[in-house]
Amino acid sequence: MRVTRNYRTNLMNTRKKENAGTKLYKALKRNSLKNRSSRLDSIFGGRATSKASDIYNREFITSPQETQKTQKFYYDMKYHAGQVQAYGQALQKTEKDSIYDKARESGSTEKIVDHIKGFVSQYNQMLDDLEESGTRTDESFLSQFNSMSRLGEIEFSKTGVSRQSDGKLVIDEKKLLAADVDTLEKVWGGNGFSARAAARADSVEAAAEKNIEAEKSTTYNPFAKSNLYNYGSNVGSRFNSRR
Repeated sequence: MRVTRNYRTNLMNTRKKENAGTKLYKALKRNSLKNRSSRLDSIFGGRATSKASDIYNREFITSPQETQKTQKFYYDMKYHAGQVQAYGQALQKTEKDSIYDKARESGSTEKIVDHIKGFVSQYNQMLDDLEESGTRTDESFLSQFNSMSRLGEIEFSKTGVSRQSDGKLVIDEKKLLAADVDTLEKVWGGNGFSARAAARADSVEAAAEKNIEAEKSTTYNPFAKSNLYNYGSNVGSRFNSRR
């Protein structure tokens, strides 16, 4: 079969155009991936990748070490809030066999003093956690505790516990040891400051637990199939961390 010169020329020109178009397409694709990788690096911590396609192979975006550090912070907050509850509830009880009742039997306020010192120590650490966190929720908690301590300041000062300008409590141990059982019970027992602080600390503990769970979910790959839109019933989502 004879192929005319014009047909061969047109065929070769068409192939050249296709090759040129393919090269252009590949170049644009490489640039698109490179730009996308750069944008993601700037968003998720500036980590460089060995090649543009590596962004599809990342199992996690958030640093596991950073996640563990944040989780530890919230575990500490949860612990301190739980301790405030435990001490506060023990101080609150005034019925038979309470620490006040036992102090009257033994003639020693040592157990009550130990509980007040434990309460104050854990309370101050919880305030440090809330201040360091800086989230809107924790700032609200901090404001509530400061309001409570201002209201109870005159009362607990009778047992040698004073409030500083930053809301933290300071103990004058000599004055605390000198307080009698009745005064200690009136100030720290019942529905006084320690009871109100313990009740609010329960909310702090619950919020810290939620943040722990949220931090576990911040480490994920947005390009994994399960996190892409229209993949099964899953839709990509991301919890807000405290930072």
